Amino acid sequence: MNDSNKPILEKDNQVKLDSNELLETFIYPQYLENINALAAGIAHEIRNPLTSVKGFLQLLRPYLIESGKEQYIDIALDELNRANNLIFEYLNASKPQINKKEELSLRKIINEIGLLYESEALYHDIILNIQLPDHLPAIFADGMQIKQVLVNLIKNAIDAIKEKNEKTSGKIDIFVEKTDLSTVCVCISDNGCGMTNETLTQLFTPFYTTKTTGTGIGLPICKKIIEEHSGQIFITSKLGMGSTFKIILPVHSSL
Repeated sequence: MNDSNKPILEKDNQVKLDSNELLETFIYPQYLENINALAAGIAHEIRNPLTSVKGFLQLLRPYLIESGKEQYIDIALDELNRANNLIFEYLNASKPQINKKEELSLRKIINEIGLLYESEALYHDIILNIQLPDHLPAIFADGMQIKQVLVNLIKNAIDAIKEKNEKTSGKIDIFVEKTDLSTVCVCISDNGCGMTNETLTQLFTPFYTTKTTGTGIGLPICKKIIEEHSGQIFITSKLGMGSTFKIILPVHSSL
């Protein structure tokens, strides 16, 4: 290389570096600010129809109580409240969050989520099988967040079974495995399409997804929630056979 060209090349490289610094310093933050503003606007708009739906459900509640379907309306209202709370937390993400952990019945949470997905599973010809032991220890947790994890995993299981697209019925098993006395292990197993080893290694990577309409943030959020509860989340999967997620949470001790 001609030595006379070196200053030109060095100047060109410096211009490229300056351009990248300009992007990182000014353009990217502005872009993120615009995206956040748009997302906040959408979140506000979502709250309006949710409020309307909640109002109509409350009007229907007396009639459902008469027909013995009170539990369904209660779960529907709880889920609407959960959606509203998620939006509220997103809009207030920059503010310090209040610790909402309390002693909770894991059995109650699992059964409520099961009822929530009962009709969707039936619609897709999927057997939703919940097997819980007579004695299930309490956990110390944020109930809304634990529900968010279970909802995400069950929804993923339904999607995996739909993607497999076989004539045989799909099946989702929710059960508890024995661990030591200090923890409890909740398992969600499906006979869906399963995953490759490559997918398994990337599964909890933010924005990684194999779905055409997926965002790739559901499972990373689940992992973060479980870890913030001093727990762990594991997955085993076999392509064409199905997957099993295991959530290990500490048992609540009143001592």
